[in-house]
Amino acid sequence: MRRILYWYLPLLASLAAAAVFAYGFAAWLRGDTGTVVNLAPAAVKSKAPAGKVVPLIVGDSLARGTGDDKGLGIGGRLVEELRHRGIPCERATNLAVDGARTNDLLQRLQNHNTLEVAAQSNVIVVSIGGNDLWGGTDWRNAPPRDPDAVMTGVLDRLAQIVAKLREVSPTARIYIIGLYNPFLSAPQGSMLSPLVTRWNARLAERFANDVNVAIVPSADLFTWHDRLSLDRFHPSGEGYALIARRIADSF
Repeated sequence: MRRILYWYLPLLASLAAAAVFAYGFAAWLRGDTGTVVNLAPAAVKSKAPAGKVVPLIVGDSLARGTGDDKGLGIGGRLVEELRHRGIPCERATNLAVDGARTNDLLQRLQNHNTLEVAAQSNVIVVSIGGNDLWGGTDWRNAPPRDPDAVMTGVLDRLAQIVAKLREVSPTARIYIIGLYNPFLSAPQGSMLSPLVTRWNARLAERFANDVNVAIVPSADLFTWHDRLSLDRFHPSGEGYALIARRIADSF
């Protein structure tokens, strides 16, 4: 009896386990196991509330607020400006990333949580494109070899970004920040100014027929006044405040 308990029962259990494993392994090789998983993205169900401004900031380091000594950036200063004018406004959500390019933002907009936040927003501020156009690995002020071709590609991706935001928040106001030239005081930095002007003109032309898209000019804010931060590239607090004020003026 003791031999059965200590020898035969464990042996039988081992053989049974081996048989089950062998069957499962063979089924796995045949592809007969598991159930079909639906990989379709979940539907976005959120909506922006009425009666108050709910801002979302997306894009690059300028959208992030890099260089602002108070850490507010466009989003924080827009909220301050709107509240000062008596306009109900929620705290801004900032999903911007330093160094982001249009492809990065498009990838970010594939994320369900990001789309949920966008759906809950009725004012969306976008700063993107500068890192695509210039600012390569060698020199921040190096223009592309074929500026018009590069601009066309960036504008196409920017249009995809706007379309994606429009899918989840159809009536949101979308503000796209125009570019400025931060290298005016640098040697040969003024050579970028015609490219900045061309980009801003093409940007305005591309979205001229979309009444819910506004291009926010910024170049003139930095041309005749030093409103750059200590890094000599991003806006200072004053620069961000003036950009935010231009957005607020449309309300």
